[in-house]
Amino acid sequence: MSFIAIIPLWLSALSLYLGSERQTLISRAWPKPLAGFSALSLFMLGIVTFSFDYPWVSSMLAALVVFMLSLFTVTISSGYSKVRTFSITAALCLVSLLFGGASYVA
Repeated sequence: MSFIAIIPLWLSALSLYLGSERQTLISRAWPKPLAGFSALSLFMLGIVTFSFDYPWVSSMLAALVVFMLSLFTVTISSGYSKVRTFSITAALCLVSLLFGGASYVA
């Protein structure tokens, strides 16, 4: 379940980036309230997902660490090209779902 918690945290960082005026992935930035609300909602979903495996304080700390790493990675990957950023996002979601599903079944 921990691998699946990475997906909403990554999407939370991506939504904050898409709300920035300096982002280059889409033609027009998201409205700041929408980006902030979606980021907060996805961050809370990540904490709840981590809490299935860990105590609350540990899940909050793990979510914060993954979120900070996601912010860094989204910012760095967006400097290259749109295709690379979206392919990294798709690959991260696919790998997280595969490992999360395999660890859930096993």
